[in-house]
Amino acid sequence: MENGPRAGIVKHPRYEEVLERALKKQGLPVVMGEPVRQLVTGTADPRSFSCCNSGCIPCVKDYLRAAEIVLTELPEDEKPKRRFWPFSRRG
Repeated sequence: MENGPRAGIVKHPRYEEVLERALKKQGLPVVMGEPVRQLVTGTADPRSFSCCNSGCIPCVKDYLRAAEIVLTELPEDEKPKRRFWPFSRRG
């Protein structure tokens, strides 16, 4: 169940596309995207993902980098921002 602080991000129209691209960029198969989903939505604490420096693949750093890519590419809120042009109307 998604109930973290950014749980609504999974409803973003580009979420799956960005998630898949981030996973591929980090060399992770798409089927291993659940930890990234938990990190992005806030249901998992990133401090619990610690690298043991053993060279394992996939490394938790790969998950953290993929989550960072998703969070930076998708906006915080889904509503488009309205531009304010006080002098746009002349008449």
